[in-house]
Amino acid sequence: MITTYSMWNAFRNCRKLCEWRYVRELVAVARDPRLSFGSLIHECLEMWHRDADEAAVLDHIDRAFTNRAFNDSIKSDWHLAKSMMTGYAGTYPVEDFEVVALEQQFAGGIVNPATKASSRSFTIAGKVDGIVRMRSTGEYYLLEHKTAAQLDGDYLEKLWTDLQVILYCHYIEQCLGIRISGVIYSVLVKAKLVQGKGETESEFTARRTDLI
Repeated sequence: MITTYSMWNAFRNCRKLCEWRYVRELVAVARDPRLSFGSLIHECLEMWHRDADEAAVLDHIDRAFTNRAFNDSIKSDWHLAKSMMTGYAGTYPVEDFEVVALEQQFAGGIVNPATKASSRSFTIAGKVDGIVRMRSTGEYYLLEHKTAAQLDGDYLEKLWTDLQVILYCHYIEQCLGIRISGVIYSVLVKAKLVQGKGETESEFTARRTDLI
């Protein structure tokens, strides 16, 4: 059975959830809007790191929210996504690294650390957001994208104990032969700025631009 970190995390936290989702393969009828928004930002960051074409990224966002004129919630998410990516592109027009791979997949065995024996029942597979090489040192780093409601000390404290990233570093080295020296996190914070009632599109855009 090919497993993922998400499956083992579910098994660790709630075995009934793991059974329903990964054994019975039951999924919710509707996807959580927060997950859909996070996936879109991941797509945008992948596009940006591949081509550095801000116009293409913003066009991708426009096409993702075609019904924004008829739904205030969709319009709010559209504004938010464009603001986040415009801010990101403006803050990091160039990087200290070069991209080696984006959305890099891996698959490997699960080994018992005590006996060194490989599992006969399970393997593990996954996908990292990116692998980059630092121009100054030649060292390789994972590139991890995240969206967050706020960025504070508690959030940062959790990053260095992230088991998923630790596993990914291990398997990238084991499967691809790339020694990972560290992790670069791109954390995009969700702005709380929203279009006011009675405020036109152009007025809101101008106010948003001034605040940025």
